[in-house]
Amino acid sequence: MKFHLFANPNFSLFLFRHSTSEFGTICLSVAFALYILALTGSAGKFASILALGVIPQILFGPFAGVWADRLDKRKLLCSIDLIYGIFLLSLFFFSLFQPIKETIIYVAVLFFSVCNLLAVPAYTTLLQHVVKKTELTDAIALDSTIVESVRVLAPLIGTLLYTMSGIGAVFLLNAILSLSSAASTYFMRLPSIPRASSSSSIIKELQEGLQIFTTDLRISSLVLNGLFTHIFLFPFVMIGFPYMIKQVFGGSDIDFGLVESAQTMGSVCSIIGVILLKKRFSVSNSIGIGLIGIVAAVFPLLLLGSNSFLQLLQTSPFAVVLFYSLVSYFLFSMFNIYGVFFRTFYQQTIESHMLGRFISVMVMLFAVGRLIGFQLYGALFDSIELVYAAFVLGVGMLAKIFIHIPFMRIEKRRRASCPNSTQKMNDGL
Repeated sequence: MKFHLFANPNFSLFLFRHSTSEFGTICLSVAFALYILALTGSAGKFASILALGVIPQILFGPFAGVWADRLDKRKLLCSIDLIYGIFLLSLFFFSLFQPIKETIIYVAVLFFSVCNLLAVPAYTTLLQHVVKKTELTDAIALDSTIVESVRVLAPLIGTLLYTMSGIGAVFLLNAILSLSSAASTYFMRLPSIPRASSSSSIIKELQEGLQIFTTDLRISSLVLNGLFTHIFLFPFVMIGFPYMIKQVFGGSDIDFGLVESAQTMGSVCSIIGVILLKKRFSVSNSIGIGLIGIVAAVFPLLLLGSNSFLQLLQTSPFAVVLFYSLVSYFLFSMFNIYGVFFRTFYQQTIESHMLGRFISVMVMLFAVGRLIGFQLYGALFDSIELVYAAFVLGVGMLAKIFIHIPFMRIEKRRRASCPNSTQKMNDGL
């Protein structure tokens, strides 16, 4: 791990921006989940509100990447953080005089989604210009470790702040953090970043971005795998965990906050796995190991099909927190290992001037997956026994293994035909 990267002021500011932004986002997400569940009491309605947030990503996602490639990424991020902070301040002052009703929630969810839609491709592609290409894995690993360490306390702080002072206080905290993020981005001093030419049409550039998925089957396999994650895994965790803890097993807000913190602890501890895998395996093999770990971490959820196990959870709040915390810890640990090497792979494989539009198309596809997953699990949790939702999750995770097979086959052939180039790529990590 190259800790000398902290001597790079741009990288330090990059980490500060990401850390403060993520801390505020997690605080707000946890508080919003508790507030919406208290307001609606239904997994289906909760899922519908979450699904609303993916609509802008589906409609405008691919275009966001084209804009990110054309515009100054640093200025774009700074502007988004500034507008985001001002909007949150407005919500805070509004909450002082009026309760936050469903209509306001719909507007807020849509606004947050649009901001995220524009920020993700700009933020992700900016890292290439902050550190050297050979330092990407270490930079991504450090970024993930620092950000997840900061996020450990975010769920508990968000829960406590919401429980003690209401949703308005969470708006205020997130507004302050967003404005701090804008300031850190403003003070970055980067060399001139090449941008995509604006002479061609946006539609043409979008088509060029889509070609990445068809010309490299490894990328296609990884993105399709990610699509299944966003259909089967993320919606289960985002809807199922708070719904089961709060509505099914009668847990408290603090119980949910503890489980959320276990998720971030798993992400923090995953840095150990990243370091060990980086020394012994290639990027592609490490992706496969992370994927197998994700699938293994999911299968304890099948215990929800056991009546005796359900009775234990219904009579013991401690057992509820322990079970979901352990599952969350191992699941997010494996997922973060997978994510570090996945991000490294596509950032090293795709040319920088095409990366923004690739990421935005990928985000759009993942948004479609979440939309499907939200509706699927919203109906499952509201209408039938928990075991069926857990079974659907298990089937989806097994499908991810089969989808990954083409990626492994192509990588095996590439290593056999070009051993020197593969070794150079690994040495650069």
